[in-house]
Amino acid sequence: MKHRVKLLVVALGLVVLLLVPQSLLFAATTLKFFHTLWIPSMVELMDEAAARYEEENPGIKIEQTRVSWTDAPSQLMTSIMGGEPPDITMAGWSMVGQFRGMGAFADITDLIPEEMKKSFLPTAVEGVTYEEGRFDGVPQEGCIWAQFYRKDLFAEAGLDPSGAPDTWEELVEYGEALTKDTDGDGNIDQWAFGWPVQAENAGQFWLTFLHQAGSQVIVLEDGKWKSLLDQKEALEGTQFMVDLVQRYKVSPASIVDMNWEDVTNGFAAGKFAIMHNGAWVVGSVKQKAPDLEGKWSTDIIFGGPGGRVTQGGPNNFHVLRASKNIEQAWDFLEFLYEEGRTADLTYVEELANLVGSIQWNYDYMDFVRSTYEPLLQPFLEHKYAKLPPFTPHWQTFVSLFGDAAVQDMIMGKRTVKATLEDLHAKLNQLHSQ
Repeated sequence: MKHRVKLLVVALGLVVLLLVPQSLLFAATTLKFFHTLWIPSMVELMDEAAARYEEENPGIKIEQTRVSWTDAPSQLMTSIMGGEPPDITMAGWSMVGQFRGMGAFADITDLIPEEMKKSFLPTAVEGVTYEEGRFDGVPQEGCIWAQFYRKDLFAEAGLDPSGAPDTWEELVEYGEALTKDTDGDGNIDQWAFGWPVQAENAGQFWLTFLHQAGSQVIVLEDGKWKSLLDQKEALEGTQFMVDLVQRYKVSPASIVDMNWEDVTNGFAAGKFAIMHNGAWVVGSVKQKAPDLEGKWSTDIIFGGPGGRVTQGGPNNFHVLRASKNIEQAWDFLEFLYEEGRTADLTYVEELANLVGSIQWNYDYMDFVRSTYEPLLQPFLEHKYAKLPPFTPHWQTFVSLFGDAAVQDMIMGKRTVKATLEDLHAKLNQLHSQ
């Protein structure tokens, strides 16, 4: 959380203004900045930072393009293929493998100060290095997913309300007590566990179950990517996910139609006693159900045979290789990482602080462990976070085949074994092209 110091020498500035030809003085350089900030307070902060940078760097214009996370991959691809790429882009971790694989990101290793590189958490370094020691980005704000649970519903079921399940076995055990027909009409109206399985969320959470089972999913061997979806760990993780609905019946098949907000609404309404969701949902639950204050809490994620694992990691800033202003683009990013509007936080740290998330450096983690409220503390356990495979075609595979297959398995339309055999073949086929 160090701020760089810029000495503004007025006399020297006047001399420069007199000596530089007017045609050069007013030939502005535009930095195109593509990002997915959508929360009003974060947008306001970035607008303020860009305006300050422009003021301190006459002749530089920051042109922002804001898009949704859903549209970001396709719009970024369109801009690159159309020959008008941004200079800087924000990329979620699901995007990194795809755009890194096509060589879209510039190597900025030599531009990043060594002290900054050493400040990043290990998961963050993994996400911004394309080979050992080589950086093609810097970590930005990012989230870790954890458990939310209804203490009141736990107590009603005779369960200890001081914590959520620690293991798969406990999740099933708790699930049997928490899944109820509360009004006696023969239909279950309180389910133990909910997680988002709609659209892009399906494959995202499937990956968590795979990792919890100890699956590596895909590996690089002799320069080629090889699927591990045919191995027992992948089968075990996928089967447990499906069994929550089909065998144990502690989750409804209707979760295939639910996004993160739908599950949050269900949690607030008492439809789900436990949910797996992200840190920003803490604020959402408070807003949706103020009457539940003190009746719910959060906890670190449960674990499977491969241990406690949850999805999580930073979104990144990357400079595009096609940019004609790579050094200037980095200077703006460095400004965001070293300057701020207060003495306590830099701009990127405040972006995280505004939404109860993480800026992935050691100093910031020390700061939030002492300042974030108890409900947010489980979302700081970055040691449990695991990024998706950074292969060129993983996200394409998930979008084309994985999401739909997960939904079909959960609804009982396809068997786990046959589906994994099919997905294994498709994943290998994509990476052989």
